[in-house]
Amino acid sequence: MLWIKLSHVEPVLLTGLRLAIAALFLSPWAFRDWRRHRAQLNWTHLRDSAIPGLVLTAHFISWINGARMTLATNGSLVVNLTPIATPFLLAALSGERVTRREIAATLLASVGLAIMFVADYRLAPETFYGDLVCFGSMLLFALYLVLGRKFRHHPTTMLYVTPLYAFAALAALIIAPLVGERWPSDWQAEAPWVLLLALLPTIIGHSLLNQAMRVLRGQVVAIVNMSQFLFAGLLAWAVLGEQPAAPFYAAALFVVTAGAVAAGADRRWRTARVVSEAT
Repeated sequence: MLWIKLSHVEPVLLTGLRLAIAALFLSPWAFRDWRRHRAQLNWTHLRDSAIPGLVLTAHFISWINGARMTLATNGSLVVNLTPIATPFLLAALSGERVTRREIAATLLASVGLAIMFVADYRLAPETFYGDLVCFGSMLLFALYLVLGRKFRHHPTTMLYVTPLYAFAALAALIIAPLVGERWPSDWQAEAPWVLLLALLPTIIGHSLLNQAMRVLRGQVVAIVNMSQFLFAGLLAWAVLGEQPAAPFYAAALFVVTAGAVAAGADRRWRTARVVSEAT
């Protein structure tokens, strides 16, 4: 969120640029995997990258808009509501139901989130609309994650995320001129933020999330992903000198515990699956 606020590139164009850079950067690995697995691939693999790609476009555009209309803490807290939405989407789209341990982990994480909400959330008329946009963007993010779980039939993660980013970038770059967005006048000042958004949250962050959705249970990924606010807090301390308040540490304890419980739930599920397949 920090780089989104520092950048002044308009939302749709910023979405298209960061995704286009991500697709171009990953294309050599995608081409390598295509050569290895092309006999297994057909048009459905492209379709199943395009659908979540369009959802990702909508998520990025709404998230950038919302983040710029509200406080950084508000936006970060709202997006961490994702684990509350994912169980319903997982059941509806992939037939995956949460386990008792995953429910317990979700409740623990929710307690930590509630602590942060009480301590940091600021409801004000000037930020309320931005909070609503961030909430809608959170639902799109949850849908995007679950689609990554549903469409995990791609031979490799690169063959899924690279066309996904390409479709998403194309959609955004087509929309940008239609809504009157223009190329930034001071590109030299904007380039670092665009490149950072492409590299860290997109190429690394989203690619790892999609890899995790392929091999771990969906609710486990959603819960563990909540820990991003810990890294945001550490980054703010290291770069900006912002000292986290006491509620941050209490919330961190609950979220880390939730992550450990969720990881344990995934290990138990994997063990049970191996035993079931062996017998």
